[in-house]
Amino acid sequence: MAPAHSARPFQPDQPIGDDTALTLRLPAPGDTLRLGRVLALALAAQPGTRTLLLSGGLGAGKTTLVRGLVEALPGGDDAEVSSPSFNICNMYPTRPETAHYDLYRLEQAPGAALAVADDALLDLLETEGPRRVLVIVEWAERLPANVLPPDRLELTWLPATHGRLIMAIARGEAARRVLAVTAREVADLVMPETAPDTAADTAMQAPAAGNVRATQGTQGTDENT
Repeated sequence: MAPAHSARPFQPDQPIGDDTALTLRLPAPGDTLRLGRVLALALAAQPGTRTLLLSGGLGAGKTTLVRGLVEALPGGDDAEVSSPSFNICNMYPTRPETAHYDLYRLEQAPGAALAVADDALLDLLETEGPRRVLVIVEWAERLPANVLPPDRLELTWLPATHGRLIMAIARGEAARRVLAVTAREVADLVMPETAPDTAADTAMQAPAAGNVRATQGTQGTDENT
């Protein structure tokens, strides 16, 4: 494992420079699951960016999105998705394998997460190049920015009067391709003023969202996780 890191906290709303950002509005309960299923296809097809960072308050829908994502991956039928708030990490037997971290119980002081997060998480985040494990971190704002891989996708839940509002930021070329494919497949959820130019999407061809195997109980799903 790498030496101890400084404690500069990760801020989801920091300037994004050349990175790509868009805003998604999810009006219906099943839209969070749908977004998770589309992300599953895009992330699985792009091994160069297999880090998904989720930030948002309690009840935002982070674990619901993870459930939709995991269930859409091969092997997801055997996974029992739940928030790993007490044991920090759940491993799911998907292809690629999914490591689901939840840092909610960790102290909020900058860098405190490093004192109790297991070495496996930091080793996964520091792995360069294609990775066989998909890493998903809830409450990712509790990680220092300098332990994060340069290629990653960040989702931040914003305050919303109705439904869910998510800011998606792609950092790195592979993550930008993931976000472009996702935006294409859920174009009806992308707020128009943030929609990307999808002319270059052909750099990564993922299966259409309609080919994702259906997840039961989409309507009326409880998103209070």
